Amino acid sequence: MRRFTAGLTTAEERLWEVVIGKESWGTLVLLFSPVSGGHVRKSVLAAETMLEAEAELGAMTDSELRARLASSSPW
Repeated sequence: MRRFTAGLTTAEERLWEVVIGKESWGTLVLLFSPVSGGHVRKSVLAAETMLEAEAELGAMTDSELRARLASSSPW
């Protein structure tokens, strides 16, 4: 799990948690959840195993996580 802040403006910034999730057909995704409550969002990963997914998440910078969140879809 990772935590980072993101928002459209500084006034709208909020704390997010991101974890690895698995869709029903096995696709691995990043699951973004706002800490203060709200809707969970997802972003598909290229990784094929949980180990690869954890490594992919661990290698991402906060800027990369913000970009993935911005292009994510509802879960």
